[in-house]
Amino acid sequence: MTTSNDNRSRPAPSRRRFLQTSAGLASVITLPSWLAGCGGGDDDRPLRLAVLSDVHLYDSTALGTSSELDAYLLQDRKMIRESVEILDAALAAIVADKPDALLISGDLTKDGERVNHELLASRLQALRARGIRAYVIPGNHDVANPDAKDFRSVPATAAETVDAAAFATIYARCGYGDTISRDPASLSYVAELGTGVWLFAIDSCRYAESAHPSAPITAGRVRAQTLAWLQHWLGVARQRGIAAIGTMHHGLIEHFPGQSSFFPEYLVEDREALAAAFAAAGLTVVFTGHYHAQDIVRASYGGVMVHDIETGSTVTAPSPYRLVTIDRGAGTLAITSSTVKATAGHPSDFVAWSQDYLETGLETLVAGLLGSAPYSLPAQTVAMLVPLIVPAMVAHYAGDEQLDDANVLATLQAMAQSADPMTAMLGGFVLGLWNDPQPGDNTLSITL
Repeated sequence: MTTSNDNRSRPAPSRRRFLQTSAGLASVITLPSWLAGCGGGDDDRPLRLAVLSDVHLYDSTALGTSSELDAYLLQDRKMIRESVEILDAALAAIVADKPDALLISGDLTKDGERVNHELLASRLQALRARGIRAYVIPGNHDVANPDAKDFRSVPATAAETVDAAAFATIYARCGYGDTISRDPASLSYVAELGTGVWLFAIDSCRYAESAHPSAPITAGRVRAQTLAWLQHWLGVARQRGIAAIGTMHHGLIEHFPGQSSFFPEYLVEDREALAAAFAAAGLTVVFTGHYHAQDIVRASYGGVMVHDIETGSTVTAPSPYRLVTIDRGAGTLAITSSTVKATAGHPSDFVAWSQDYLETGLETLVAGLLGSAPYSLPAQTVAMLVPLIVPAMVAHYAGDEQLDDANVLATLQAMAQSADPMTAMLGGFVLGLWNDPQPGDNTLSITL
């Protein structure tokens, strides 16, 4: 299969979850003509959506905090303790924008704890009372997760989790109770977002592959039965001239070259075949998450351009959310993005505080990764590399990266040309982070 995309080859090292700094994305995607509405009438008014991802909600009132939770956060730098107040701030901003619906593309909870699911569902049902419908899908953290913990004691104890049936029940008013079709093989569904617009909510998680896994499966897969079901309903949408919008937790297209080699668990299995199937069936816009970065990539499959619109996590700075306007008459999908600016716990310093939390966390994590296998670099080398790598990561997750420091550029170019494979790999990786491929991440116009 031949595909074309806008990424350029660059390697990448192992990572914990990292996210970019603030982004303000303005994007216009022109949909194929057969997806455009007929025009005329009140039902053809633009449909407005909000998009969140990876909210990782954790109710510390119910599940506590402890030294064990602190140790976990040193290894997985998310603002878990602040997750509820960050979500509340994001939802308040979204309510002020008055969208018709909210999409959340998975990782709804820290680790699938039932109490956290119930808390999120209550927040989303309150949105419904304000006229904003919510639609969710599971992420790899959310269903039958053996890592669910209650931190009210030391050592922590197991917290109650949910299976697939319980997940659908808890979120019955957040997509699962008001569907056009439910996939019998997964937690995927089709729902009507507005007249002439259907949401294809795709469950790409692998919780069902082991009845009692010792650890959750991070990687993603769309089952053959689910793909056949999707193709059928995408065909129905096409026949009726209905716009198809997708959401899936795992990435569909590489967000930087090397991702599929170094971080395959962040991309859906058989991604190229799946993207080609989506393109053929008319699903050309898919909102994803999982990697905690806010980034747009595109690739052509059989002459059809597919966009993977990844949304960052609320629990990693800059805590972004997207606003989407679908104009069926014009056949366009316009995107803007904003970030949480203040929370109850940080009413005046959230932006600076969360940014420092990210940067100091990255410094610790990158140093730890470089000092251990497979890198096992000496401390002096690690100390030299951390100031080169961390700013590049921060810039990468902000989008539209641009390296203006000539001295840093020269250092990285020399590293990339080194005869030492490890040095060359690290130099090439960091250069690749600064070399942002098209389309732009913050302000752009896309025509399919």
